[in-house]
Amino acid sequence: MFPDLATRVVPLDEIKARFEAANEAETFGWFVQNLEHIQERAGQHHKPVPEIHLATGPVRLEKLVPESPWILVVDGDLEVAGDIDLSTRPYDTSLFVVFGEVRARNLRFSGSACCYVTKSVELTGGCFGDHGDESAELNTARLKARVVMLDGHTGVNATELDAVVFAGKGWGLPLHFTSKDVAAEFFVPEALDGDGYHEESVWELMASGKDPFLPGAWEKLRARHVEAKGRLKPL
Repeated sequence: MFPDLATRVVPLDEIKARFEAANEAETFGWFVQNLEHIQERAGQHHKPVPEIHLATGPVRLEKLVPESPWILVVDGDLEVAGDIDLSTRPYDTSLFVVFGEVRARNLRFSGSACCYVTKSVELTGGCFGDHGDESAELNTARLKARVVMLDGHTGVNATELDAVVFAGKGWGLPLHFTSKDVAAEFFVPEALDGDGYHEESVWELMASGKDPFLPGAWEKLRARHVEAKGRLKPL
């Protein structure tokens, strides 16, 4: 399930103890609630409930691309040289928890990927969220990336956000690109879809090591002064 990652299957009581040791006892309820969704779906489709896999950090990997559904808890920092792709099959609620920091090139959370990182997510590339109406979410204290790109159904909850942001207004995030902007003035043709940019194409470009922006376009967006509202998630 997790190639090149040493994990062991643990009971829920041990995960509860890990939350408590990380001073995240209140967040354990979030974990249990999503676990119940996973168990319910498994019962409906007569499939086994995914086991809880625990990895002890610091963990270093070339890439992390698990096949859903999965439950992965990392107790310690996680460093990935390449990309983390937490895409799930439709409504395959999956859990990704890191008690520490996450560093990678690009990160994608899609479909039903429920993600919680206690300290920070630091990316040299982009953070992508899509199809969040299936419950995909990313919660972390600090998110730093070159780009955060979210579709209209997906958001992030971060106390501190340092990135150029492309998202819908409803998330209350600081938007560097708005409906007044013309996508073709900022993105290379391969990143466009009609009159707008295409999130999937931008992800594919950045995952292949290519820059989706025209020369000087990212710097222009980065220089814009924008402010977020008091909340970083929909009510």
